[in-house]
Amino acid sequence: MQYYILQVATGKEQAFVDNVKKLVPYLAEKHNFIYLTRELTIRRGGKVLRELQPMFPSYIIVQTVYEVDSFTLAALKKVPGFYHFLNSNTDIKALNNQDLQIVQHFLGLGPKIGQSLVRFDENDRIVVIEGPLKGIEGCIIKVDKRKQRAKIRVDFGGTPHTMDLSFEDISRK
Repeated sequence: MQYYILQVATGKEQAFVDNVKKLVPYLAEKHNFIYLTRELTIRRGGKVLRELQPMFPSYIIVQTVYEVDSFTLAALKKVPGFYHFLNSNTDIKALNNQDLQIVQHFLGLGPKIGQSLVRFDENDRIVVIEGPLKGIEGCIIKVDKRKQRAKIRVDFGGTPHTMDLSFEDISRK
């Protein structure tokens, strides 16, 4: 199985996946276009809400057993919102090494990434018990206990991307 990353219009990720299925159905049958979302806890107006946001804003993961060829690229260019493959359209390469491990980690959790269960040790360091943060503790660059979020940094194609993931502190209960 090979994985590629597409960059598409920000905020139009789900519409892009739907358009691929509608406009070029033979590509949707040949390749799996994955749009990952994450559930964040948001405080707005004194209320605590759960909101779905893109895991990787403006990126779609393509899972396939085939090579991406010029025919596939030409078909994708006709879909509204398509920008390019990660790195460039002239040098399309499948993910490997660290990039591949990060993508497989999040794909193993399903299309909707939920909260992690954590606790804090005696030195006030985060200890992940289960959830999406489990196994990528080394990527955590900031923890906000009040908002119950951990900011992580991952690299795709040599470009760093930061994102927030929600957690629930079980030591508070």
